Amino acid sequence: MSGKPSFRWVKMLIFLTILIGLAGYSYNKVSSNSQEPPQPKKDGGQSGLGVESMVSDSKQERYAIHYPVFRIKEIDEQIKDYVNQELASFKEDNAKAQAQHEDGPFELNIKYKVVYYTKDAASVVLNQYIEAGGVSGTTSVKTFNADLKQKKLLSLQDLFEENSDFLNRISSIAYQELKNRNPSADTALLKEGTSPQEEHFSRFALLENEVEFYFEKKQTGLEQSVKIKKEWVKDILKDQYQDMKKSRLQAKREQEPVPLPKQAKINPDEKVIALTFDDGPNPATTNKILNALQKHEGHATFFVLGSRAQYYPETIKRMLKEGNEVGNHSWDHPLLTRLSNEKAYQEINDTQEMIEKISGHQPAHLRPPYGGINDSVRSLSNLKVSLWDVDPEDWKYRNKQKIVNHVMSHAGDGKIVLMHDIYATSAEAAEEIIKKLKAKGYQLVTVSQLEEVKKQRGY
Repeated sequence: MSGKPSFRWVKMLIFLTILIGLAGYSYNKVSSNSQEPPQPKKDGGQSGLGVESMVSDSKQERYAIHYPVFRIKEIDEQIKDYVNQELASFKEDNAKAQAQHEDGPFELNIKYKVVYYTKDAASVVLNQYIEAGGVSGTTSVKTFNADLKQKKLLSLQDLFEENSDFLNRISSIAYQELKNRNPSADTALLKEGTSPQEEHFSRFALLENEVEFYFEKKQTGLEQSVKIKKEWVKDILKDQYQDMKKSRLQAKREQEPVPLPKQAKINPDEKVIALTFDDGPNPATTNKILNALQKHEGHATFFVLGSRAQYYPETIKRMLKEGNEVGNHSWDHPLLTRLSNEKAYQEINDTQEMIEKISGHQPAHLRPPYGGINDSVRSLSNLKVSLWDVDPEDWKYRNKQKIVNHVMSHAGDGKIVLMHDIYATSAEAAEEIIKKLKAKGYQLVTVSQLEEVKKQRGY
């Protein structure tokens, strides 16, 4: 693991470059990773809250979808149905575009923020980016508000007293707030986009003291949100949504760094191979891999997503305690090379900070999603970029034996193997691969250990 000072030094170097861009973000910009998530109790899922991911690394059909699960069937099924519909639509558009021989890139990215969470209620914002069929990338927002006690999703109408004139009230406030903030905005478009129709206010998030409404550019000419204080509408807002206190789980916690074990001795004269696992952690499958590594006295590198790490801190800690390495795989798996420097930096830095918050240590290596890297992304941090030599495409072929056969037939001294620890078939394959590689005399090392061995060999 690298020390904190060097990464912070890089942060200072680019601070002035991104300062102006950050100022623009202060106007409640829709897409940002910065949030203080509910802090986990244990990896069984923070008081019921967890995360699901669907990822494809195909160059012809890249997608990364992450969404929360509350382990309440009535709520989870509706969120899952939405993301499945978006994925199906993307695949259909993608297939049509490729049939017409249109060039890519083709990418779908859906990321989430739990902007409010207690034992009684939760609000989720999904930000979607889609690029397919030669059309420039577009963004959109979808929100879900859940009454966890009643096990149902809330519509805007559910928040207000029956027969109250809530649409006219919030329409007037939203228009005035946006116009005051943006005096030169297109008045006609802004008035139409904030007119008192329920579909204009369908993207909302129920917060502790406010209700936040999200507006897309095509609707109002502005990609901004408006927070309406509950006290402004308290005469028509239902009682149960008036006094909503944040969960104590959201408080920040200070903790001691995870103690790291003494580094295992590696013989540079014997065969070495680095197993690496992307897109986790996922306790149910990641722990199977960790068990196998521990049993066979091997180590690996886990390139984790910040959006998942925040919900499964105990798995991150276990990785480190047992001598494995944790790497940075971005916050929510976008193609970093398509992002502005500011947004790409945020993807990397937010993940660094989350892992440090959990463990007291920061990663030394970055594995960019889809392997997408250029000089601009490299310049954003001092992290070493780590790609791979062997790819069984386990995300595509959910077949244990096929994965095992590919890895074993392509294994070699000094190679890096790419797998994914969020799939059951991959975990089962990894158990067998670890056993077979050890039997063939391989030392199972981390990426950092592999680099050291190569240095000792004079590579």
